[in-house]
Amino acid sequence: MNATATPRSTAGTRPGPPLVVRDVDGPREMADCVALYGRVMGLRPGDGSLNPRLLTALQDNSGLVVGAYLGEELVGFTYSFLARELGTDGQGPRLYQYSQLAVVAHERQGLGIGRLLKLGQRERCLAEGTTLIRWAYDPMQTRNAHFNLDVLGAVVDALKPAMYGASGFGAATGESTDRFIVSWHLDAPARPAASAPGAPPDGWSVGRVYDDGDDRIVVLPDDWLRLRAESGPEHAARLRGRLTSTFARLLDDRTAVSCVRLPDGLAAYRFIPRAAAPGTFPRP
Repeated sequence: MNATATPRSTAGTRPGPPLVVRDVDGPREMADCVALYGRVMGLRPGDGSLNPRLLTALQDNSGLVVGAYLGEELVGFTYSFLARELGTDGQGPRLYQYSQLAVVAHERQGLGIGRLLKLGQRERCLAEGTTLIRWAYDPMQTRNAHFNLDVLGAVVDALKPAMYGASGFGAATGESTDRFIVSWHLDAPARPAASAPGAPPDGWSVGRVYDDGDDRIVVLPDDWLRLRAESGPEHAARLRGRLTSTFARLLDDRTAVSCVRLPDGLAAYRFIPRAAAPGTFPRP
């Protein structure tokens, strides 16, 4: 797979080289991925990381390591491995790619490179006959949520509290590693874009659940790191706990399909009845 695209450029800059999304090739390029991951995640010496041998082994055994290159410069990459979902009702197991991470260099974020990487990953999966990709993300990171749900068209399947333990690393040190598990159905029709909910008469309240027809709306801060810095880690931990409990309850019979920004530094998840949640693929 070797796809060429032109990422969005910042105003007033000259067009740069085209961005090429392709398989990462060889030990040196694998090492570049490891170094980029460490820089983007702000890893400390004891946090642990990837290594080129692991990425090579994954790629050689049904996993995918896909990079985004501007000329010779690696500006982002994603990797995934083949996983199996046990069948139900007499059906055999279903294979999918589990995407462990996707990172884009700090100075290149906001230019659409992440989306091009995910589309490259999608192309590689479909070429091999895989029609489902799953991954995990922090539900409090609403920009990431909007990209996953509204841009790509994934849906939230489940919540795993403290998936990686009681504390993250890098910028998330001290934060519980709660994660939404999302499914991206690559062969399903696109769903209409979700609209922003109308504000209630008394305004939005963080953590409260609102009815919007059959849907449920949950409001949270749109910048979790800022909330944590301004309100302190103890307040953020209590709010995270409340929101996590609310999400878990709603996911009993619903799935999240959207996360949009609201005025006044807020964002809103939309949960719809699980039976009404179609799989989707990214809009062109």
